Amino acid sequence: MKYRDNSKLHNKPDILFLLYLIPIPVFLVVLCIGAYKLSIPEVIDIIAYKISGYTFFGSKLEASAIKALIDVRLPRVILSMLVGAALSVSGASFQSIMKNPLVEPYTLGVSSGAAFGAALSMAFSFLSVQVSAFLFAMLSILISYSIAQQKGEAPVISLILAGIIISSIFTAALTAIQLFVDPLKLQGLVFWTMGAFYTTTWNKVLASVGFMAIGFTLIFIFRWKLNILSLGDQEAKTLGVNPAIYKGIIMFAATLLASSSVAVSGIISLVGLMIPHICRMLFGADNKKLIPLSMTLGASYLAIVDTFARNLFTFEVPVGIFTTFLGAPFFIILLRKVRNTGWN
Repeated sequence: MKYRDNSKLHNKPDILFLLYLIPIPVFLVVLCIGAYKLSIPEVIDIIAYKISGYTFFGSKLEASAIKALIDVRLPRVILSMLVGAALSVSGASFQSIMKNPLVEPYTLGVSSGAAFGAALSMAFSFLSVQVSAFLFAMLSILISYSIAQQKGEAPVISLILAGIIISSIFTAALTAIQLFVDPLKLQGLVFWTMGAFYTTTWNKVLASVGFMAIGFTLIFIFRWKLNILSLGDQEAKTLGVNPAIYKGIIMFAATLLASSSVAVSGIISLVGLMIPHICRMLFGADNKKLIPLSMTLGASYLAIVDTFARNLFTFEVPVGIFTTFLGAPFFIILLRKVRNTGWN
């Protein structure tokens, strides 16, 4: 696979630096939005007060405001940003090692496999949620890739079709679980499968952050290898890189990120497709820039979308519905482009 750098901003390091920082203002703004309105100084003062007992702006802090922010809004925003970053980095990594512009955790069946594993654990106490989600996510990616592989390569259409097949199987299995699960758990399980953060607690944040930290660390350490792996196995060997070892490490890390996300939020589709491609269009395909940029923009994107999901109507809409509506047209446009011109 050869890249042509059609990016618009690849030689604009100042803009790149600002985009790396964009999660900070997004984080503060979305924390202000909700049934209980807060200002940015109030948000900063509440967080500072909980950490140190002091405030920066001298805001009058009500107990209800502190509880609303610290116990409800803050863990939800943090988790949505973690999941957005994880899905985006996972998608960018899969696209690079598979030399395929249309793959991401959802289209590969990874999300459905992880959702089945997580639901199995929730319904029947089968292993821990995180471990079960990861095992079935790994199983789905291995099956999809083995089905699509031809002479060491996985053609775009074959891999997408394999992912659809595997995703359908795990979705059917997930539906079967719902038939046998305790009725008291059924409503929450159904809503969770749509992709939602409405049950977020600090325990969920803590349960996911360790697994995600491992995935992020591995991909950041080896992100420069992704540039070599994206050239093909023969070129990688010529440059002294063992493709089997590094592909295995990256695939493990990307699957860990995706499964950890699904375990705490359900299936949130097409984030890992859309965000990496927007980053490529802006700054090119160099993974040393692409991975951190996908992380920051993915975190910001999902936090913003989730804010709309919980505030747009009088009732909460699963964020997975919004990401699908936003991502599906992008996927169709990208599919037509790849069919006509290849991945440039």
